[in-house]
Amino acid sequence: MNYWVLLLSMVLALLPAVVLTSLISRTARAWTCRIAFLVSVGLILSPWLWVRLGYDVPARVALLMVTGAFACGIVLSAATAGIVEDNAPPSLGVQRMVLSYHAPGTVRRRRVPRGKRLFDIVGASVGLALTLPLWPIIGLLIWFEEPGPVFFTKNSVGLGGATFRQFKFRSMRYGAERLTGPVASPAGDPRTLRVGRRLRRWHLDELPELINVLGGKMSLVGPRPLRTVLVLSHLETVPGYAERHTVRPGIACIAQIEKFHMPPQERLEKDLAYIRHQSVMVDLKLLGRAVLTTVRGERRYHHSDPPLVPANRAAADPINPSGGPSDPIEHAGQLPGA
Repeated sequence: MNYWVLLLSMVLALLPAVVLTSLISRTARAWTCRIAFLVSVGLILSPWLWVRLGYDVPARVALLMVTGAFACGIVLSAATAGIVEDNAPPSLGVQRMVLSYHAPGTVRRRRVPRGKRLFDIVGASVGLALTLPLWPIIGLLIWFEEPGPVFFTKNSVGLGGATFRQFKFRSMRYGAERLTGPVASPAGDPRTLRVGRRLRRWHLDELPELINVLGGKMSLVGPRPLRTVLVLSHLETVPGYAERHTVRPGIACIAQIEKFHMPPQERLEKDLAYIRHQSVMVDLKLLGRAVLTTVRGERRYHHSDPPLVPANRAAADPINPSGGPSDPIEHAGQLPGA
């Protein structure tokens, strides 16, 4: 009997999506997608409740039914907008210009510390295993606020100046940069979804980047990847900016821990401090600081915000600028240009 209920539920769940898709073609609107989902949920829960009164049907069947309805809604919106929003991919010309700043003989890739890649693989695998149950919940919250792509890709610069697709959960409105082009998102950006603000506050929008780590495009800790178009302008104005790309970019970094927005020269100095002293132990300490900063809400957003510590102290100890206990591994000496 359970199989018949499940089969009936899936058929009923598909009907709204099929009918609505045939009626609205590729001009589906947000509320149409939401209604398709809600109608599907109602249709599949009704027979389940009726059967539940007379038969012993496990409650997990209801979860499967709702999941099926959500999948139908995703299929409906995917027909018009896709599952992943590929945001403002740079032209081949821009990519080649960025690569020209990283030509052999111009910058030299840094040696990967022993154990760092293994640490990344293990850490990303554990992170995915622990957070994977959150993914469908996050996806549903994003999709229900604005039906459309659940995931978002930033075309960012990685190791050696190569452009790669950086995966994230979508936290902004679909097509937010259609009129403006690639621009940095300021604090309080009105284009951000309501659920997107929460995702950014707890860094949950960055969970898909664990896939980039497993794929070898990113590391758990390293210079934060920036979009190719923006990186090109920094390469043209900041001497030595290509040195950021001599190691894999990371999910967490010194600059991200201290401030969300940072001038490119200051960001370069912080990243070079990490690159000179990178190791598994340093990565562990920075990941710990990143978690504490997120939980406490200490990260700053504006250029005018004072640093976490006086500038001379940060320059003396960039890996541990809070002034707490330090060790020889953490002590990074003077920052370049400080």
